Amino acid sequence: MPQCSNRLAHLLIHPWQPRYEAPPRGSFRTAINICLITGLLASTVLASSASAQETPPLRGAVQENVLQAQNTTNANQTNGANNNPARQTDSGIPARPYEPVSPGALPQDDDSSNLGLLGVPIDDDSPPSGPADNSGGLNAESAAPAAGTVPVPAQRPGAVRRAGVEDRLDEEQTGSISNPPIEQNREANPPAAAAERDNLPVPAIERRTIRPDPEPFAPLGIRAGTVTLRPSLSTGLRATTNADGSSDGSSAVLSETRLRARATTDWSRHSAFLDFDGTYDKTISGEEYSAPDAGLRGGFQLDLGERTTVKGEAGYRIRQEDPSAPTTIVGTSNRPLVQELDGSLGVRHEFGKFFADVKGNVDHTTYGNAEFSDGSTVSQGDRDNTFASIALRGGFEMSPAIKPFVEVELGKLMYDEAVDVNGFRRSGPLLGLRGGVELDIAEKLSGELAIGYLRQDIDDPRLAAIDGLSVDGALKWSPQRGTDVTLGLLTRVEGATAPDDSGSIFYEGTLGIKRQVRSNLDVHATLIGSLRDNTDGSGWDKGFGAEIGTTYWFNRFVGLDVSARHEFTHSEVDTRQTEETSIFMGVTLQR
Repeated sequence: MPQCSNRLAHLLIHPWQPRYEAPPRGSFRTAINICLITGLLASTVLASSASAQETPPLRGAVQENVLQAQNTTNANQTNGANNNPARQTDSGIPARPYEPVSPGALPQDDDSSNLGLLGVPIDDDSPPSGPADNSGGLNAESAAPAAGTVPVPAQRPGAVRRAGVEDRLDEEQTGSISNPPIEQNREANPPAAAAERDNLPVPAIERRTIRPDPEPFAPLGIRAGTVTLRPSLSTGLRATTNADGSSDGSSAVLSETRLRARATTDWSRHSAFLDFDGTYDKTISGEEYSAPDAGLRGGFQLDLGERTTVKGEAGYRIRQEDPSAPTTIVGTSNRPLVQELDGSLGVRHEFGKFFADVKGNVDHTTYGNAEFSDGSTVSQGDRDNTFASIALRGGFEMSPAIKPFVEVELGKLMYDEAVDVNGFRRSGPLLGLRGGVELDIAEKLSGELAIGYLRQDIDDPRLAAIDGLSVDGALKWSPQRGTDVTLGLLTRVEGATAPDDSGSIFYEGTLGIKRQVRSNLDVHATLIGSLRDNTDGSGWDKGFGAEIGTTYWFNRFVGLDVSARHEFTHSEVDTRQTEETSIFMGVTLQR
């Protein structure tokens, strides 16, 4: 048929073309059959394609009220077009009864009238009660939405809906599809509340803990590059019973000022330091007295490799001569100034468990003029001297904390004037032999202690040599945190100015204890003992002193100082006996 229709159209459009002759009889019938089969297949394919295009695919779950409304509309349109009632079919899977999401949204169905004797519903071809549900059936056309409407997916059980989105969906559905009482009854079917968050923030396993400062009142210091300077200034009043510390001194009230400063480096390998400590006293009332006492000392340490160390120190001090010393000129109106300048350099090298130390030392001492009450002065230039020595030390390491050693010191005492005012040559060599131990027990105990023999020869044969026991050392012990105990021992040879007097050996020991009672309260105590072995036949001079004090810090920068001191010296010579008691109160400023 399509072929015949094409021929007729062609003849009508082009009548001037020649006419075709009919094909043979058998071929004409075959062509007719082919046209019929082709037309039938084409109509079937077109019908299927049109049906597939008109039926939109399902997009998720569809609300029950939408399906019910659409099924009712489709049924009415079908009845109006065909006037044939819908027939119920028994084939397919029966639909499941509708169950609302929220319990109590619909009244309970009363199917008691449709139950049999055993409680089983009677199958009398009547529709079940309640809203119809065809979403579970196999009829896709009945479940499809009407043309021109967009299905709204039903809320899944347990899903959380936002209030704003839910309200907009209700407004859009009101214009097109009426909402049944299920969606409008908010009291019976309230909207789902916002679910609680499951991914709440979890605190970190390791938290940063701020530890309190163990020394909240310690000085902060002034930092300049790799150097930190910690200055301290103390000023106050001292009431004393012996202003100048002499055998005939009297009481006075003094203004005392003390300046201390320490600069240290924080180099990764080497180190250096610089210390200054100066005190100046001036009389406010009582006996006239003024005197400085200041010292400056610096040092460094260089680590040349793992087993070689170089150390150097230098210092300067200006003070007044001790009034109880046998070299003091009797009857002077002042205490002559003494200036000391020293320097040392040492190299230490370790050989496995053994070590060797070589140290050189130079000291120069200068004495000022002695003044008398009549205005005359006496020069003490003949007492100026220089002492140079070299010490060789060797030892072995019993443990990192204990290192015993032996030391030999060779030196020479040289006076600036070969012959003093009395015609004696007081220069001469010195020999010292010592044995001791170096201690380094972490933060508990550090320092060294040595004991031995010391001999000072004199070039003048009229003067006997000075010899005796030698005890030297410096230890620092911390029995517990906040408590420091220091011990200092010193042995030195003192010259003489009197004729036929070789001099003396002087021993001094200092024991200091400092306790931090509270973070802002320090208590300290110091004991000082001295012994002088005189070779002029005057016996031993014994001295003792004790001092106790406390410092209360208001903050890191300001503190209150209170201290009391008592000291005395006993001797066979009256001019060497002294005694003093004093009390100090002042303020300390530090940075």
